[in-house]
Amino acid sequence: MNVPAIAKKTYEELKNHAEFKGIVEFIVQHLMKIPHAHRRARFIHQVVDEYNEEVFGHPLVQQFSPCKMGCSACCHTQVSVTEDEAKLLVHRIEGGVEIDRERLALQMTAQDDAEAFYKLSYEERKCVFLGENGACRVYEDRPSVCRSNAVIGEAEQCDTSVSIKPTRLIKTPKADLAVYASYLYSESGGVLPHMIGKILK
Repeated sequence: MNVPAIAKKTYEELKNHAEFKGIVEFIVQHLMKIPHAHRRARFIHQVVDEYNEEVFGHPLVQQFSPCKMGCSACCHTQVSVTEDEAKLLVHRIEGGVEIDRERLALQMTAQDDAEAFYKLSYEERKCVFLGENGACRVYEDRPSVCRSNAVIGEAEQCDTSVSIKPTRLIKTPKADLAVYASYLYSESGGVLPHMIGKILK
């Protein structure tokens, strides 16, 4: 299973702590009771958002995080999704959200190869759900990884138009474990273009 690196690292660090291990077990057991992919994805999104409320609501994060609507640097990087999340995004496409299918096909050529993905131009790497105003057009159904990745510092440090720079991600341990659990349960997972492209075919 292609678990996002941050979620996997957090799990390895905290798997022996009863409280955090319990989060993974609770979520996997709960997912087993939900028969519909869209509902499973939205359940995980709700849990991730709830876990992140305290972290992102901290005054220092509010003051020093540049992650606001219109800042879309991370929307030009690879994003992992579960099969449930991919099905939910395809549901949005089928419901009328238009995407650039040529760009999707181009991004699919990189699949899970990060090196090949970053050889694409900055414009070619842009998420197919990103609007012209720099806002996500499926924000309420954006992947769980998008909900947790936020930084402390300046927006410029996230810019990957020329090169990839080190960033200070805000730690979201409980949300990371919720993400880990969703991948543990999911039948498959991978980068967004490949997963939604596979379903659209």
